[in-house]
Amino acid sequence: MSKVAIIGFGNVGYHLAVRISKKHEVIVFGRTPDDELIKSIDDLDTSEFDFTILAIPDTAIKEVSDSLNTSDSIILHTSGSIPLDVLAGHTRTGVMYPLQTFSREKNIDFNSFPIFIEGSEETEKAIFNFTRSFSTDVRLMNSTNRAKLHLAAVFVSNFTNHLYHISDTILASAKLEFSDLQHLADETLKKAAEISPLKAQTGPAVRNDTVTMKKHLGMLENDGWKRIYELISEDIRKSQQ
Repeated sequence: MSKVAIIGFGNVGYHLAVRISKKHEVIVFGRTPDDELIKSIDDLDTSEFDFTILAIPDTAIKEVSDSLNTSDSIILHTSGSIPLDVLAGHTRTGVMYPLQTFSREKNIDFNSFPIFIEGSEETEKAIFNFTRSFSTDVRLMNSTNRAKLHLAAVFVSNFTNHLYHISDTILASAKLEFSDLQHLADETLKKAAEISPLKAQTGPAVRNDTVTMKKHLGMLENDGWKRIYELISEDIRKSQQ
């Protein structure tokens, strides 16, 4: 059993704390302490922990890392887009990037998605073994490829979810539920994974059905959504050439 400090108690920090605490001793630290859950980061001495995990916004990683005392604790951040060398002020460092979307209100199965790790020759094995203690899918990946993976994840998750929001709003105007499209979303993802997204593409843009696309644009009252529709339709058309 390892002793683990988790800095941050947002969506990622919360789920990591819940999961890791089943196998290890976990103490959560933050800038806003809570007597029952969160200790003040000012009281954190990394030398008391085997691992110190920074589950905080990307923009805060360097500042918080630089404020920590140096010790033998392995300092980890959980970002997909930030390189390992942001932790250069410490001698034992690494990355533990869980490829999943986290919301506190929804339980997460840590065995249903991969966690990508990176570390120096000195720390990589320890990080791998630690992560394997609470996840069955642990993979090595360097900072360059992890940044590309994160970019792709933004498209497939964050951007797609915003399109879901647009669809949900359109459906609500017709007194329909977003769940009415779930079967379509599920099949689209399944088909894309099986035959590739490019081959799975269908719809009026692929067919160059300008009549239908013009009709759709006329139904959209939000100018931003019109631009999104036009931009994506044009890019679909180009991708099929």
